[in-house]
Amino acid sequence: MRERQLFNANDHVLVAVSGGADSLYLLNWLTNGYLPADIQPTVSAAYINHQLRSDSQAEEEFVRGQFAKISRLETRTIKRLEWEQVPKTAIEEQARDRRYQALEQIANRVGANIMVTAHHQGDQVETILYKLIRGSRLEQLEGMAEKQVRRSGLTLVRPFLCLPKDKLSILSDGSIQQWIEDPTNQDQHYARNRLRHAVLPVLRTINQQADQHILDLSDQIAGQRYLMQAELERQVSRLEAGQLDWQLPKDVLILILQTWLDQQGLVSVKDRQLSQVITLMKNEHVASGQVSLAHGWQLERLGHQLRLRKSTN
Repeated sequence: MRERQLFNANDHVLVAVSGGADSLYLLNWLTNGYLPADIQPTVSAAYINHQLRSDSQAEEEFVRGQFAKISRLETRTIKRLEWEQVPKTAIEEQARDRRYQALEQIANRVGANIMVTAHHQGDQVETILYKLIRGSRLEQLEGMAEKQVRRSGLTLVRPFLCLPKDKLSILSDGSIQQWIEDPTNQDQHYARNRLRHAVLPVLRTINQQADQHILDLSDQIAGQRYLMQAELERQVSRLEAGQLDWQLPKDVLILILQTWLDQQGLVSVKDRQLSQVITLMKNEHVASGQVSLAHGWQLERLGHQLRLRKSTN
């Protein structure tokens, strides 16, 4: 833990608790007094009730009881999410986004500088595989970061990310005997559940080390991205100066454009749109043109210059 420098005695962490075994193991590990004093942070806990399941009230009461048993908590927060209309599509994504928004608000209110979640190695494998199948950028195949600074300025830490799920109980003092099993985790209508219960078991019959190989590939991608970051920055500078060589391979140009747009805060631009930009910039017979993006943004060619601007229409 000291080498990984995830947190120390000067930090105040907010633990995201769901009522499931993983998050309860995390909460217990951070509050059972076993951590050395120099890396033992102040600990608060928060539970977000999405109010999307029929058993959500029972889960909330269970978590409330768990919080009451822990004397070393600085603060305990239970928050219910209100929905004007229950989402019918992308439920998991919308619930996750609102959960993190709520956690950030709670962290700011209680004075926590770090949010902590119980994502483990199995979650990382599922995340990488899901993003690969869905179609993602190279950096997204690195999976979840063990430590990252969110746009809000708060740090998100996942201390269990290097541990398989079946090892988490070792960190507990033995007091975690009950938890809530989310029945939706078995529902294979959700893509990630199909990966967990159907796809990954088949991959493991092909190679028992499938999980580790997926993680190894992710690490290799992270290493390669680290090495190429300086060159990407150089090419982005050339793009901004109107000096980019548009005869570079298309895949290279897409990577440069993605990096530049990420820096501008636009992370949802599709490869199809970037291909249109490349075609526009390569066209020797025109000196101007536009490619429309989402939310009123446009990429505009003016000679050799490519500019990002907000449409006034």
